[in-house]
Amino acid sequence: MSKNKSFKIKVLSITCGVTAAFSAQQVAASGFAVPELSVAGLATSNAMVANHKELGALPYNPSAMAFHEGSSVSFGALLIKPGLSVTTGNGTFDSDGNGLVAVPSISAHHTLTENWSIGLAVNAPFGLETDWSSSTFIQSAQNPGGYAPGTSMPTRSKLEIVDFSPALAYKLNDNASLAAGVDLYWLKKVIFNSKVNDGASFPDVTLEGDGRGVGFHLSGLYVAGDWSFGGSYHTSSDIPVDGQIQSPTGNSDANTSLEMPSRLQLGIRHQTTKKLALEFDFTRTGWSSFDATIVKDSTYSTTLMTSENKWKDVNAYRIGGTYDLTQATQLRAGYTFDETPQGDERFSVRVPDADRHLFSVGVGHNFDNDWSLDVGYMYVKFDERTLNQPAPTGTELNGTSVVNGTYDSDVHLFGISINRVFM
Repeated sequence: MSKNKSFKIKVLSITCGVTAAFSAQQVAASGFAVPELSVAGLATSNAMVANHKELGALPYNPSAMAFHEGSSVSFGALLIKPGLSVTTGNGTFDSDGNGLVAVPSISAHHTLTENWSIGLAVNAPFGLETDWSSSTFIQSAQNPGGYAPGTSMPTRSKLEIVDFSPALAYKLNDNASLAAGVDLYWLKKVIFNSKVNDGASFPDVTLEGDGRGVGFHLSGLYVAGDWSFGGSYHTSSDIPVDGQIQSPTGNSDANTSLEMPSRLQLGIRHQTTKKLALEFDFTRTGWSSFDATIVKDSTYSTTLMTSENKWKDVNAYRIGGTYDLTQATQLRAGYTFDETPQGDERFSVRVPDADRHLFSVGVGHNFDNDWSLDVGYMYVKFDERTLNQPAPTGTELNGTSVVNGTYDSDVHLFGISINRVFM
């Protein structure tokens, strides 16, 4: 085997296990999902799929367009401040990717006829950024299970991905509607950084790439008096990823693929009083499709590495409420318990996941001139997770003593959105 081919296998073996860990930040849902599709949704902990009244529900359930007259447009932004940390034998370390990040969210709809409406949502439904110091997991007298000097350990991963989601809704009658659309995923940028402590040969390497993929979504909404029932389903989507491994000695082409999981969300909403409405949502994310990652040489189409992830499908349970303080001002709050799909046997420091609790509050205010403002805040608390795994038996570092430590993280999210209705 040539030195160049051996090097590519070595580097890809430490990066291929995380081709699913891509986006602005790892934020508020299991794995690397980011379910905050609007600021109103942020404030209700994303319990919005059965809401036929708020504009912020349209990205969660496009069939709700049929219950809104005229046209609308919303421009929002989320400010995300993660706090990912781990304590190993070497001490307590924060991810260097814990800086403040802004993520945009845009949605619009237009009523075509009495029965037909068209809409578009632009957001980032998946996300991660981690950047660990190289000394976090290295082998030492205090951390004997860490990776040995002279071997490799991933330190940074990042994805920038945008979902353009156009949809067409049809109002069956005064009580029911259906919608269908596509998810056009633009994987703008993938970055994997790895340190290789084998002298002057390859002291630092980076894998960069991009890709595009297509998925489909269906949704429905039924309103019966004070009750409403909603559902939305997004298919899984395979995104081919083309990139290069960059090192001081040159570049090498490689390719893999990222499978976006399917997403099913069901909700029931009740107008409990004239001012108070409560909604309960159930979300099922098909993470079992993220079973293995295969990296190939782009020139020779040979398989360089196969990495098992062994994630499982998981659920999230959401409850959200709105209270009309005045005719113009609405208070919002929510809570979610979100299960992690990642077991101990393939735990990765690129996706340091755990069960999570999401707490959110917010307010919406309608002005007299068809403008409105949404503001929201969410706090995400990860359950503390301690790994005590056996030593590696091969080249796979995920789920071994190399990742042993206590992970204790949280995330703060702030959101603001300006909305306009045209009649």
